[in-house]
Amino acid sequence: MTIKKVDIRPGVSVLAVLRHLNYTPWFALAEFVDNAVQSFVQNRAMLEKVDGKDIKLRVDIDIDTTAPARITIRDNAAGIFPQEFPRAFRAAAIPPDRTGLAEFGMGMKSAACWFAPQWTVRTSAVGDPFTRSVHFDIENIVNDDIQELTIKEERERPEVHFTEVILEDIFQVPVGRTVAKLKEHLTDIYRVYMREGWLDLRFKGERLEFENPNVLRAPYFRDKGGEAKLWRKDIEFDFGKVLSAKGFAARREPASTSRAGFALFRRGRLIQGSGDEGYRPSFIFGQSNSYRYQRLFGELHLEGFDVSHTKDGFRWDENEQPFLGLLKEHLDSEELPLLKQAEGYRSRAAQSQLTAAAQQAVASTTEAMETRFPD
Repeated sequence: MTIKKVDIRPGVSVLAVLRHLNYTPWFALAEFVDNAVQSFVQNRAMLEKVDGKDIKLRVDIDIDTTAPARITIRDNAAGIFPQEFPRAFRAAAIPPDRTGLAEFGMGMKSAACWFAPQWTVRTSAVGDPFTRSVHFDIENIVNDDIQELTIKEERERPEVHFTEVILEDIFQVPVGRTVAKLKEHLTDIYRVYMREGWLDLRFKGERLEFENPNVLRAPYFRDKGGEAKLWRKDIEFDFGKVLSAKGFAARREPASTSRAGFALFRRGRLIQGSGDEGYRPSFIFGQSNSYRYQRLFGELHLEGFDVSHTKDGFRWDENEQPFLGLLKEHLDSEELPLLKQAEGYRSRAAQSQLTAAAQQAVASTTEAMETRFPD
């Protein structure tokens, strides 16, 4: 099937506004990963026929800081089929199936425009003998009110399948600590799919892998001579007509100011609580100087809730307080009072650690005295 043009109407002027969305770099990049995940899940049977039952989704994110800087996101999912082109490249074209990760019809367009003034999509759909490319120059599209974009076609082997998005001359180049945060947040966002073993997500060639925090095993703090328990409990409850929560909560060992808190998921993908932005409502965690704030963590999968169009937060409406009330009740139920343990238990360092710390303190003091009072 040969196609020469793609219609990007209506409302091309909205493309210029997308740069000003309230994204963070990790949730903007997540839009491209979401598309790859959705394509892979929807077309897995077809992909297995081509590549075998052991196929994994691989998504590579690369950043080239050489001016003009660019970001490239490439996946081996099913590609964009020719019949999907009108919807894929038109702003706010709602997909017919909204039960997956692609539900607003804006992800790729909004994230790409937020990152860069120019971007290109190259794709080859499984079974299609063409690779097709579409280039967006946002300033020219808006200024000249361009309604259609030219599609470049090249012959390709039908078994080849991929999508590659190239963001050119990006507005803010991720460097330094931002790069570290990108990896941390993306690892958290897609941890479920990584655990399930079918997503291989790589950042500048490095494979991202989620490490589960250690969970405290100790007696109840009010019964120091009692039996040691693993301070982790399953959480599951329904509220409202279609709202539910399921997952676990636990007490970290050791505590962490930056990594405590809940991670909230929907449809297997983290929505709120990645990286150092754990979901820590004061109703449960208290103030930032409380022990609970540094020790309690968990994962909760929510169903029936809507999310923001940038998929970085839940739209709670009036449901957050009932949710928190039920969650707190489950956290501190008598069989394993997790909140009380998180607040009351004090870890004791091993004797070897205390000895090493004392020796280091003596050495530092001796060195300081020799410096101030030479012979």
